Amino acid sequence: MNRTIVWFRRDLRIADHAPLYRAALRGAVVPVFVLDRALLHHPETAPARVAFMLECLHALNHDLQAHGGRLIIRSGDPVEVLPKLMRQTQAEGIYAYIDYERIYGRVRDARLNRALAEQQMKIRWFEPTAGTSDLMMYPQYRRFWSDEMQAALIPTPSRIDVPPDVVSDPIPSLAELGLINDGKPIPPAGTTAARQLLNDFLEQKVDRYYWQLSYPGAAATTGISPHIKFGVISTRECVQIAQQWQLTNPKAERSRQQLISRLRWGSGFAQRFRYLPQLELCSLYSIFDEEGWAFDESLYQAWQHGQTGFPIVDAAARCLQATGGWLQLNFRSRAIYASFLSNLLGMDWRWGALHFMRHLIDGDCPIDHYQWAMQAGVTHCVDKAWTRIYNPEQVAVDRCDPEGEFIKRWVPEVAHLPPEQLGSPPPLKDYPPPILHYRQARQRRVQQLDRQRQLFRQQDNILPYVARLPESWVPFGSDRIVSEVAWARSSNLELFPAALDLDALDAQQAKMLRTWFVAHVNIQPHRTSSRKPPTRRRRGCPADDFVQLSLLSNF
Repeated sequence: MNRTIVWFRRDLRIADHAPLYRAALRGAVVPVFVLDRALLHHPETAPARVAFMLECLHALNHDLQAHGGRLIIRSGDPVEVLPKLMRQTQAEGIYAYIDYERIYGRVRDARLNRALAEQQMKIRWFEPTAGTSDLMMYPQYRRFWSDEMQAALIPTPSRIDVPPDVVSDPIPSLAELGLINDGKPIPPAGTTAARQLLNDFLEQKVDRYYWQLSYPGAAATTGISPHIKFGVISTRECVQIAQQWQLTNPKAERSRQQLISRLRWGSGFAQRFRYLPQLELCSLYSIFDEEGWAFDESLYQAWQHGQTGFPIVDAAARCLQATGGWLQLNFRSRAIYASFLSNLLGMDWRWGALHFMRHLIDGDCPIDHYQWAMQAGVTHCVDKAWTRIYNPEQVAVDRCDPEGEFIKRWVPEVAHLPPEQLGSPPPLKDYPPPILHYRQARQRRVQQLDRQRQLFRQQDNILPYVARLPESWVPFGSDRIVSEVAWARSSNLELFPAALDLDALDAQQAKMLRTWFVAHVNIQPHRTSSRKPPTRRRRGCPADDFVQLSLLSNF
């Protein structure tokens, strides 16, 4: 009987899973997950995210058992573990989805390809849904994505036969992996839980999702972002569940389209990293990093721990550290928090991305890093003349938390103040004064970005200005966080899949790439009248000019 290893990575499900389905058609299956120290002890590892992953592994094992199988657990370097497992099980080959979330994973997979070839062993790579090796224009990718979402779900195997002689290690605890539980509440894990969250959203929240998404106190998000991160449910299944739900009013329909758009944006960020893996390590345009960034340890720690003196920023900081952000820290709160670090404190966005990824339960490197760079104004701005810098004072309170519910929950020092004082609190003995002057900091950043962008803005060919892969692939932050990065110091590093060779692109290909870094909607900067204060708005009635664009978040 044929035997095939199915290597699970960020696809912890049995439904809509091409490698598993194809392997089950061939015969016996060895479903394996390898606990890899390079990922478990990456500088951007969040213990709570690993804890959620472990719960997802238990759920995957349960689903496999319901179909006659079970999950095989191994620990170590996959480049050593998988060929050994092939010999032990006499498997004919390995089936796995391509993964391009991180440079480490692409180096690992290139090493595995080489090791298997040297031992005359086979591996078959499957494209993830809405992933492609082709360089295409972004509008074309949108159509490609829509077609992928409309395709039929891949059937769940009726039977998954795992050879009884294959022994599995137990699924370890967080402590056994050398990670310390930081007390964050873990979402319900597994495909069944993800489907329930999505159906609860469509039943209870969809009519207000679009309209309340800017309000962190509204709890309007789906909560499925951690599940999408680990592939517990496929994006295609999420889209089809949303499309099949019977809606009865235009508000709900607009919310449904908003959810589908955000799912598409997430796939688009991953595809950008497929083309340009350097986006994990540096800004898109080299000038931003070449000129350097400011850094002040005390200000950075104040930002991390919610001691900036700006209540809406501090509420986001404390919510992130307490909850992991998957449900309560919505996209607008994340954007305000991110903009404060890079645009007002002037610090490298990578410090912010590092902090987020060390806490986010739904942390996904392409989404997190790309959106951090967008909020810092250093990417996605080829044709943009203005900079979105969030005002963290009363303007943000009035638009995002008009009753102060979110702020008062996370910053109890100001809970006694009326909402109209939460933007700029009076002096308080137990709450710090503002660590910066907003208008002065904003003016400095606008002038800096305007000067830097002049180099490439409106250029038809952006290739001369795009950063290349740096010589060192050591992850950012490894100099201050104990981590496993020996792999990045090896010689002859390769990537699988390979990155775009920017120096080999012709004029037409350069034009295609450019379409991934322009705004495809006409977004105008907000202009606040200086003659009267901003109007307080009832929740559910966002400002007409407050465009729902940024992601940086849960769905």
